[in-house]
Amino acid sequence: MGWKGKGLGKDEQGITEPIKSGIRDPKLGVGKQEEDDYFTAEENIQRRKLDVEIEETEEHAKKREVLAEREQKIQTEVKEIHKVFYCDLCNKQYKLAVEFEAHLSSYDHNHRKRFKEMKEMHGSSSRDDRQKREQQRQEKEMAKFVQIADARKQQQQQQQQQQEEESGSAPASTELTSATTLADQDQRKALKFGFSSKGGTSKSSFSSVAKKPKVPVASVFGNDSDEE
Repeated sequence: MGWKGKGLGKDEQGITEPIKSGIRDPKLGVGKQEEDDYFTAEENIQRRKLDVEIEETEEHAKKREVLAEREQKIQTEVKEIHKVFYCDLCNKQYKLAVEFEAHLSSYDHNHRKRFKEMKEMHGSSSRDDRQKREQQRQEKEMAKFVQIADARKQQQQQQQQQQEEESGSAPASTELTSATTLADQDQRKALKFGFSSKGGTSKSSFSSVAKKPKVPVASVFGNDSDEE
């Protein structure tokens, strides 16, 4: 339409920017939108200071201490009041006297009370019985260990005696066994080959043994007696 960005009007004294169209909430009253826009603007936002950032004066410290003392007193009084309506057996707390009386007359409370009395009555006897049983068991185990130790000692003594006897009779028994083994070998060879072994060992072994007498054997070809 020929407008070049200057002010409106014949002498260009009008507005230079177009009218802005904003969104308005129909539920808000008159002026409320402008107030919200003002407080939500970035340049007008004010952050609330933290408790750490606030410098505490003497008056504030005294007030804080007084309030803390009051709170402690109130808590102690409340605890003392609640102690009257607290059941140690059931570990339950009640605020009203009516509720506490109803609990005392309940089946749960009476059942636990009877169970506690039964434990107190039979607890000591059962403990004594257990202690006696444990002592008897320990005595039996000790007796078994003593018997095992005695048996081991006897076995060791017998083994020592046997070793001593064997060490005393060892050379004689070895000589006899060697002589008997060599005699058995010579007899086997004589039966198999018709002659006995003439080693040095056989002579030395049979030197103590008495020689067999020579027996005359009749010859087949004549009456002359030959010696083998």
